[in-house]
Amino acid sequence: MKRKVLGILLMTLFLVPVAFADRNTATVTAYKASTLVKRGNAIIYSITFTASANGGDFMVLDDTEQTTGATEILANIKAEGSEVTALGSQHQDFSDKPLELTDGLYLVINDGCVILRYE
Repeated sequence: MKRKVLGILLMTLFLVPVAFADRNTATVTAYKASTLVKRGNAIIYSITFTASANGGDFMVLDDTEQTTGATEILANIKAEGSEVTALGSQHQDFSDKPLELTDGLYLVINDGCVILRYE
């Protein structure tokens, strides 16, 4: 009886880490221009932005296209950032509480490069 319990316990200890090993299969990609990254649900774990010119900026929209009205942009914006000087950079980490998007993942980039870690 003790051997069976020990055997089940050992099997459980070895199988549990394997079952959850591939929990998040994040993609890391760099973007230099405004683009639709993904339609539908998306999860963002981190964003790194580097300005290629003075005053570079970016926005992450929960949308499938770049909206033009200020009201629509403000309603759909999930993250933003800017740098005053060329080659300035910033990193935003959402690992503890990832950004969740439902409609799509659209990037608006002006004078810079955005590196996204997302699924």
